Amino acid sequence: MSDAKFFQRGKYQPHQTQVRKVVRRKQQIAVCGFCGDIIGVGKVHDLRLELTSEKKDPRHQRKKVAMKKVVANMTMGNDMSALYHEVIACMHIPDLEVKKMVYLFLINYARARAEIANHAVNGFEDDLNDANPLTRAMAIRTMGYIYVERVIESLIDPLRHCLRDRDPYVRKTAAMAVLKLYMFDRSLVEEEKFLDMLKDLLADSNPSVVANAVAALTEVSERSPHIKLKLNMKIAGKLITALNECNEWGQIYILESLMYVTPQTSEDAETVIERILPRLQHGNSG
Repeated sequence: MSDAKFFQRGKYQPHQTQVRKVVRRKQQIAVCGFCGDIIGVGKVHDLRLELTSEKKDPRHQRKKVAMKKVVANMTMGNDMSALYHEVIACMHIPDLEVKKMVYLFLINYARARAEIANHAVNGFEDDLNDANPLTRAMAIRTMGYIYVERVIESLIDPLRHCLRDRDPYVRKTAAMAVLKLYMFDRSLVEEEKFLDMLKDLLADSNPSVVANAVAALTEVSERSPHIKLKLNMKIAGKLITALNECNEWGQIYILESLMYVTPQTSEDAETVIERILPRLQHGNSG
C-alpha cells in the first residue's frame, strides 16, 4: 500500500479520535496531580469505607489519602456530595492539609446544599477557637464563602473577634471576609458596625492588615450607592508609611485608596505626591 493511499482523507480518523481521548485523559490526571489509580477509585462506597476506617492511623495518612481521592474526583466533575457526613467528620483531624481539603469540599457543595453547611457549623466553631492562627483564618475565610443563613448567623460574632485577633494573619483574612459578607448582605454588615471595625484596622501595626482593610473599604465604597470612602491626611500618612512594608498587591490596594484622600491645602497634596512618587518608578510597571 502506498503512502498516498494510507493517508487518504478519513482513513485514520478513528485513530485520531482514540489518540485524543488518551491525551485528554492524561491531561486530566496531570491537572489533578494524582496517578490514574487514585482517580480510578472514584466510587462513593469505596471512599466512604476509607473515610470511616477504624484502622490505627496515628498520623492520619489514610484519611489524607482518602480526602485527596475525594477532591480529585470532585475536580474531575464527579459528584461527591453524598460523602458530606464522612468529610465533615474529618474536620476534627488536627492536620492543616486535611482541613484545607475539607474546606474545599464545603465551598464546592455547601453553598448549594444548606444541609451540608448546617452540619459543618459545629466544626467551624471549633476551628475558630483553635490555637493555630492558620486554622482560625481558614475557618473564617471558608465561612465567608458560604451564603447559607445558619452559617451567616454563626459567622457574626466570630468575625468580630477575628477582626481583633492577636494574630495579623487572622485579622487580614477577617477584613476580606467582611467584604464577602457585604456582597451577600449589605444591611447586616452596616448594622453590625463591621465597616467601622475595618476603618479601625487602617491604624493597625501590620501593613498587610492595613492593605486588606483598605482594599475591602475601597470595594465597599465602589459598590455602595451611599457609602463613600473619605480619608483624611492623618490616615493617608499611615497608609503611605505602610506602603514600604507591603507586598506588591498590598501597595496596589493602598495606592488605589489614596484616590479617596481629600487634601485640605495645596501643601497636603504636594506631600502626598512626593511620598508616593517613588512607587511610580517601581521595577514592576505592569
